[in-house]
Amino acid sequence: MPFFRFPSNFLFGASSSAHQVEGNNIHNQWWAFEQEKGRIKNGDASGLACDHYHRYAEDFALLKSMNHEAHRLSFEWSRFFPESPTKLNGEAVQHYHRVLDALRSHDIEPFVTTLHFTIPQWFAALGGFEKEENVRHYLDFVRFLADEYGHKVRFWCTINEPNIYASFSYIIGEYPPAKKNVRLALKVLANLLKAHGRAYRILKESRPESQVGIVVHLPVFAPLRKGSWLDNLAARVADWMFNGITLEALKTGKIHFPAAWREQHDYLRDSNDFIGLNYYVRMFASPKHALATALNILHADVGAFQRTGAERLTQSGWTVYAKGMYRCLKRLHKKFDLPMYITENGIATDDDEWRKVFIRKHLRQVHKAIGKGMDVRGYFYWSSMDNFEWSYGFEPRFGLIHVDYADDCKRTVRDSAWYYADIIAKRGFWQDETAKESSETVK
Repeated sequence: MPFFRFPSNFLFGASSSAHQVEGNNIHNQWWAFEQEKGRIKNGDASGLACDHYHRYAEDFALLKSMNHEAHRLSFEWSRFFPESPTKLNGEAVQHYHRVLDALRSHDIEPFVTTLHFTIPQWFAALGGFEKEENVRHYLDFVRFLADEYGHKVRFWCTINEPNIYASFSYIIGEYPPAKKNVRLALKVLANLLKAHGRAYRILKESRPESQVGIVVHLPVFAPLRKGSWLDNLAARVADWMFNGITLEALKTGKIHFPAAWREQHDYLRDSNDFIGLNYYVRMFASPKHALATALNILHADVGAFQRTGAERLTQSGWTVYAKGMYRCLKRLHKKFDLPMYITENGIATDDDEWRKVFIRKHLRQVHKAIGKGMDVRGYFYWSSMDNFEWSYGFEPRFGLIHVDYADDCKRTVRDSAWYYADIIAKRGFWQDETAKESSETVK
């Protein structure tokens, strides 16, 4: 019975983001968006969220009890500068010092994300990342973070999922400002990539020893019908638009068509010490899916996540394809040959046994990648606790920790969290644990 052993310096942990867990982030564009009727599933609004802003010490103690060695979190820009780019909120400054100190007190390594979907309302009013001249405000924020917290943060994640930010905000319309404008989506993507490149230089100039990387969301695109040249073409086009443009820009500094006309930016080339990978789904492509995207009707039942129609769906409407984890790691390794961290990977379900299977299957793929010589240095499950899942509201249950929103956000550690804790303690798991994995084609 082989043992899937992970290196002693491999980091295990979980991820979160400020707006999704803290509560009462009233000065960002998401808070305003949530107040508009029909924007969020079930009419939810983030509100108190998980009250993590006040209960972070309790939450980090739970993570420590679950053997976590690292934690990815974000700093909320709109807390630091709620009203303008120059008026600093000193309470927020001290709060995030306390957050970092609490993590350090438990010997949990912080990975800090500077931008995780939320921007201050004053920045949104200026046009946000639609205008390149606005990027300077974000860079000022990054410079402030570097100066204030650089001595406490070794790992910085610049921008979370720029491709998701651009597409969901400006094509699909599920995120603010919901403008549904492909031209703007591509412009925003280009500006986010430029923002990352410049932020990387700021953070490295401040503290050269710090490790800085972007976080990319890579779905696996596959043809809906394997033998169809049209579906294969659709998959290739979708992959280029969603993944290829971003990866090419990060490697070469060139922002390609249709996001830009081969713009070259030296500060963007090789602007990562590591790559953060968020992996969740495989998506099937066909001309039908391309048309649905163009017409902004992806919410319709066009089968984007199912080939047979019999695959089991998570609460977020996705299927599980663990082999995609290895494929994405292999792609990033071939493209960049850099250290990699899985910065998000999780499942929305109330079936806790399925969550255990999910974790096990994906860690097997990570172990395989390490065995093939890929420099994978950590795994962060999404998420540490149930939280506000953007346009899905509170319905999806991703957390290792269950949150009872009706009972003062009471925390209950799930069995899958203790299972994950045991993997961390043992630095792996035995092969025979995979023998009875449940079928993912059963509804």
